[in-house]
Amino acid sequence: MLIQLITGALGSVGFGMLFHIKSKYLPLAALGGFWGWLVFLLCRDMWGGVFFPTLVAGFAVDVYAEILARLCHETSTSFFVTSVIPLIPGSTLFYCMSSIVEGDMLTAWQYGRDTFLYALGIAAGMSIAWAICYFTRKIHK
Repeated sequence: MLIQLITGALGSVGFGMLFHIKSKYLPLAALGGFWGWLVFLLCRDMWGGVFFPTLVAGFAVDVYAEILARLCHETSTSFFVTSVIPLIPGSTLFYCMSSIVEGDMLTAWQYGRDTFLYALGIAAGMSIAWAICYFTRKIHK
């Protein structure tokens, strides 16, 4: 589990460098990747499945990005994009496409379903967190 968390953090730093975020924010990107993957692993161990753990992790990462945006006077998008990288379903998408090429439609369907649930979970978690943050800012004004 520790190796997964460290590689999640390093992957977030790598994408932070790729997206040209300021070098002083790279440790925050690493912490975001670490945090997002930790929340995902804990939720997956508690509830299993794909969608709900990804939704909670997407929510947690977006709240993290919103907090950092306020503290650092930057946009939340740069923090969110780099921190959500460990949650992106690259392997399931690859296996889905590989199964389609091999003609194994049952396996492709299973991987395709999981890929969709990962993506939907990230989007739903982000949307819920964004809406809560948006309405909270409106109330405080």
